[in-house]
Amino acid sequence: MSVFDRFRLDGRTAILTGVGPGVGEHVAKAYAELGANVVISARSQDRLDRIATEINALDGGRAVAVAVDAGEKADLQKLVDTAHDRFGPIHIIFNNAAAGVVYAKDGGLWANSDAVWKTALDVNLMATWRLAEMTTEDMQAHGKGSIISVQSCGGFTPIPPAVAYGVSKAALAFLIRSLAKALAPHTRVNALCVGSMSPDGQEADIHKGLGLAERNAIKRFGAADEAVGAAILLAGDGSSYTTGSTVFTEGGRVGTIS
Repeated sequence: MSVFDRFRLDGRTAILTGVGPGVGEHVAKAYAELGANVVISARSQDRLDRIATEINALDGGRAVAVAVDAGEKADLQKLVDTAHDRFGPIHIIFNNAAAGVVYAKDGGLWANSDAVWKTALDVNLMATWRLAEMTTEDMQAHGKGSIISVQSCGGFTPIPPAVAYGVSKAALAFLIRSLAKALAPHTRVNALCVGSMSPDGQEADIHKGLGLAERNAIKRFGAADEAVGAAILLAGDGSSYTTGSTVFTEGGRVGTIS
């Protein structure tokens, strides 16, 4: 087997949440280029349809788009059922949906209302748990399951006032390790920690004045496609001995914190 063959995803089916014009879109297209059937989801059907059309235009590309709210269990079940109906057993989950970020200019610490807390926990934490439960039978049966959840610097370094978001991401780190131990050896569970990223690597208006890029060792925003290599690594046989781990693509923010 060629070393490059270890990164192929031929015949595997991947479900991706939070697919928009950023990391999710780039990862979905990369998985499709490597041979996977991709089932992409987010709340905007129009955006999903555009991405699915572009994937299906690729040589051998196979994609279906399902509009869901990742914080709703019934929506996630609909997503899994659609994947089954269209492509059969599920091999890969890429949990990218995120919610519950509050910025200082939005009202500070106490803007983390009960509703913000509930949304952050449902989307950032429970979606990983629910999709793992819904797909574990598939993954255990074929022995090559991979669950990847997008982690955040906010889960490692407190960023008030985004406390609900940060706590949900910190809890996600423990959930990933717990699932990795419980589902081994047939299903691997890992995290991909992304830092300050945007579709084109430019600082968005909502981030200006927050000093996010300056906290990174590389001192710039990342472009969304800079997370793709790690997402490919974790999905397939190239990381077959890796579980319960976190791969960092955050410009060195967590690794060089002092």
